[in-house]
Amino acid sequence: MRTAGSILIILLGVVLQFSAHIEAFIVQITGEKLQKWLATSISQIGPLVLIGGGVFWFALLHVWPALRLWLWPSPLAIIYNPQTHTSVRRRNIRDYHIELKNCTRDRTISDVIVIWDETPFTRFIDEKLSRDWLLSPTSIAPSASVSLLLFSLQDDLQIAKNKNDVLGTTNTFTVRANAKGMDELRARFRYDPNKFPKLRRLWR
Repeated sequence: MRTAGSILIILLGVVLQFSAHIEAFIVQITGEKLQKWLATSISQIGPLVLIGGGVFWFALLHVWPALRLWLWPSPLAIIYNPQTHTSVRRRNIRDYHIELKNCTRDRTISDVIVIWDETPFTRFIDEKLSRDWLLSPTSIAPSASVSLLLFSLQDDLQIAKNKNDVLGTTNTFTVRANAKGMDELRARFRYDPNKFPKLRRLWR
């Protein structure tokens, strides 16, 4: 759908760029009366078409994904609540978890794996924890949940041994859950060491 919208925008740009040539061509094959009628109609309808197209494109990008999730919810859900999915351990180290839940009541979801997109931030964390997946292939029973550790970091990034350019800046990453027989489930997060809570879920 985004490709179709991009093509329409390109076509609109082409029409505006070569409008004079198009107008001359219309006059040549149809005559001046039709050309005047077209010019009047376009001047009246054109702005409404552009406004309608803008509304449609906004709804396509922002409203439709949320409506689709509401009408056809995924059997899996990625859940994150800063108050319940973070915990402080010794020496001011905070653990950040997410929860992967099987929302069905009568179906075991098999071959579930969870990864996140590689960024300098996620690559640093994975190397530190020596892991390849956030969740290796597993099965989740009906209505059951699995807790996944994203990372553990000290709250005070000014501590000398914890200074790192990657950890000290804002980082955005995408978590992806895949399972047999279902579409990929995605969730975007932003880690900002200068805010509280430091980890937030993004909804677009």
